[in-house]
Amino acid sequence: MPNVTIDGRTVEASAGQTVLEAARDAGITVPTLCYHPDLSVAGSCRLCLVQVEHAPALAAACALPISEGMVVHTETPALADHRRRVLEMLLRHYSDAGVADAAEESEFQRWVRHYGARPPEDAATSGRAVDSDPNPFVWVDLNKCILCTRCVRACAEVQGRFVWGVGHRGEHTSIIAGVDTTMLDARCESCGACAAYCPTGALADKMSIGRGKPDKVVATICGYCGVGCGLNVHVKNGAIVRVASDAAAPVNGMSLCVKGRYGYDFVHHPDRLTKPRIRRYLVEGRAKQTATTPERAWVEVGWDSALDLVAKKLAEIKHAAGPDAIGVLASAKCTNEENYLMQKFARQALGTHNVDHCARLCHSSTVAGLTMAFGSGAMSNCMEDIASAARAMLLIGSNVTEQHPVFGAMIRQAVLRRGLQLVVADPRKIDITEFAALHVRQMPGTDVALINGLMHVILQNNWQDQKFIDERCEGYAEFRAAVGRYTPERVAAITGVSAGDLQKAAAILARNKPMAVVWAMGITQHTSGVRNVLSLANLQMLLGNLGVRGGGVNPLRGQNNVQGACDMGALPNVFPGYQTVTDPAITAKFDADWALEPGVDAADGTPHLALSDTPGRTVTEMVEAFGAGAMKALYILGEDPAMTEPDVNHVRRCLQTGEFLVLQEIFPSETAAFADVLLPGAAFAEKAGTFTNTERRVQLVRPAIDPPGEACADWAITAELARRVLAHEGRQPVGPFAAWDYRDPSHIMEEIAALTPSYAGISHARLERGDNLHWPVPHAGHPGTPVLHVGEFPCGRGRFHAVEHAPPAEIPDADYPFVLTTGRVLYHWHGGELTRRAKGLTEQCPHAQVELNPADAAKLALDGHNTVRVRSRRGEMTAEALVTERVPQGIVFGNFHFPGAQNVNNLTIGALDPLAKIPEYKACAVALEAVTASPRSSSPPS
Repeated sequence: MPNVTIDGRTVEASAGQTVLEAARDAGITVPTLCYHPDLSVAGSCRLCLVQVEHAPALAAACALPISEGMVVHTETPALADHRRRVLEMLLRHYSDAGVADAAEESEFQRWVRHYGARPPEDAATSGRAVDSDPNPFVWVDLNKCILCTRCVRACAEVQGRFVWGVGHRGEHTSIIAGVDTTMLDARCESCGACAAYCPTGALADKMSIGRGKPDKVVATICGYCGVGCGLNVHVKNGAIVRVASDAAAPVNGMSLCVKGRYGYDFVHHPDRLTKPRIRRYLVEGRAKQTATTPERAWVEVGWDSALDLVAKKLAEIKHAAGPDAIGVLASAKCTNEENYLMQKFARQALGTHNVDHCARLCHSSTVAGLTMAFGSGAMSNCMEDIASAARAMLLIGSNVTEQHPVFGAMIRQAVLRRGLQLVVADPRKIDITEFAALHVRQMPGTDVALINGLMHVILQNNWQDQKFIDERCEGYAEFRAAVGRYTPERVAAITGVSAGDLQKAAAILARNKPMAVVWAMGITQHTSGVRNVLSLANLQMLLGNLGVRGGGVNPLRGQNNVQGACDMGALPNVFPGYQTVTDPAITAKFDADWALEPGVDAADGTPHLALSDTPGRTVTEMVEAFGAGAMKALYILGEDPAMTEPDVNHVRRCLQTGEFLVLQEIFPSETAAFADVLLPGAAFAEKAGTFTNTERRVQLVRPAIDPPGEACADWAITAELARRVLAHEGRQPVGPFAAWDYRDPSHIMEEIAALTPSYAGISHARLERGDNLHWPVPHAGHPGTPVLHVGEFPCGRGRFHAVEHAPPAEIPDADYPFVLTTGRVLYHWHGGELTRRAKGLTEQCPHAQVELNPADAAKLALDGHNTVRVRSRRGEMTAEALVTERVPQGIVFGNFHFPGAQNVNNLTIGALDPLAKIPEYKACAVALEAVTASPRSSSPPS
């Protein structure tokens, strides 16, 4: 490594470093404007010029390679004078109208002040409009632009979107969007990367303009999707005034999506629940009406009244009808600590395994399938190592740039920078297909046939990793025989994918190793969901892509803490850490650790719980049983079954019929209409604890603001409710982890670590000091496990499964001729309870849309300016019809973010995968008809 002298100090530089990089590593500041470590070097601003002894001229430190013996001066009177003149030249065309945010001094302003630069007396002002672009999130004031091009490079090199460019010539040169149009017309995704990298404030966060300097900045984790982005919450006077990038965030660095950066204002929405509420009939001691005209009146009460009522009612139901007459729904939006307490509440305080959450509706088939194949149901690799090390990728059933935008941007960059060979398998022509080496468009519900066809071609060409198969797998002969029946011609007939494309895809995936498989709910939400996942596991065993960087099986979790809620045992068949309830030894362990007195006495007189070894009901089964009267009570944390369950009209009838429903939420959701008690919880920015992202990384969540009114942290509500239920029953904690006297979430994590082998080495203290921990972390000195299945599988040998194609539960016919499939859009998330209360997000997507192919639209006399009614055998919805080539003929796509008559779940079918009990959201039969004619059709001919 070369030794250089910088400002009189001997510096040992790394090979290939520039002077600027070596100086910064040594703690020496060299001023820059056009430079950013995340971006390619432009070398245009000339602020970083340094003096190198024996060199003929000053040199730009950002572009000057280190060489042995180099002697560099970074700050001399001559350099200071040069920099002042550079800044004054830039000030000649820089003007501040005084409108923009003065919260923080910009990089440019800091160097102007530092070097005492003054605008020339004859400085020109461009006279450009302030706030010149209608984008609701990004403030554009090109009067402040110095043409550093950091925005151009950030959009291209971080986001991969290419919105910004340099237009015009000479003194008229300027930054432009697209072909000198608006940002949104240039296909901007409103991620805000351009504003985050801008050093002058020419591009800024519009929502923060005029909000002033924050009182504090708190680093925490985004509360939206499972990517787990770190971000900085800026707070002033107890309110969030900005969300900014955290360059130190291990998952995302400076990158954020539109929801993470700009979708925070829901936290302060006036709809927030601020006091406990109970129905008037409960206050007055009257019976609940469950007829077609239910009572809706709420009464706000204090916490003591609300929790006493709930505890008394649950204890009475348990005594009269048994523990299994009560169900508990935990939440993928809440922390690990809160989900742990919810499942503990169900099992210990109530005595039932009836606990589940929304993973049942998104990735239960992933957990079941991967566990059957490998003994572990989690994502095997990290997003960064996939993006940096995979040579090929099969992206199937995942609209990644809209569902998981930051990871989608990583994939785009892997294609652009490294030549990643991307195969996208999706019925729709989603945005990421623009970067694909090949896009195959299988019909919904035909994934098993497609994957079997790929493996048929791989085996036919002898491309399999036979050494890996022989050493690490079993069940190969039966699997190979099954795949042999899926010839390209047969697969083409089932899937609609040509034999030629099937062979091309197989060649790309088999001949570029390592290859990563990535999927989301397009694979899992089928009656064949488990079989789909088993097929993908088969593919990766066949090619030997397990236990290596850049390979693996990689399901992308939809909500911020789906992975953690599963890890914490918020499932009816497992305790925390996937310790099965059917194992007598494991059940006995938790029985003793959570023991209460008085309880059922063992032979030796030791108090215990007598926990069942029979799994409880899933969420879909609980809702059904609640409506049928077999279950008497539901305690729901942060879930919205009246919005998100399939065949939601049936679900609403069940919720209305049920006896007692307690909802712990931050907003009056669709489910709140059926609740008897509402308990106000805390949003992501108001709580402490941990989230576990899609790649098994456990990260600290820190409170930036207080919950509004009397709203309370969810862990504290559940703990207090448990204490009151046990008090009503006269039971006292005696087991080592039976008590509910937690001092804070770190105390709860100590209990989790003690009882959960995969989390045994995780603590808030380790996370606070910056340890990057992917479970399993078996002890306090363990560094975590970024890549699973290295050398061996948890179950020993990986298990091939012979998997056969089966059609969806409902197929089109003359009455319902289209296949409906569902998914997300960029500007909304999940059921929309949060994003529909974020102003800018709602402006960008204010109502439901359905997509249909132009050929289908022509048959129905639709031209993209109609409202349509979509009908299924279960109900109907109305939406704007978007006519687009994104969907093939015969398929209708609907997003699931809007309630009431716009809810696509009025249509979806309740058919379940027989093993995972996940509903088939991705395929059902529907019909369409116009509700409103096109405005054009009613206008007089020209």
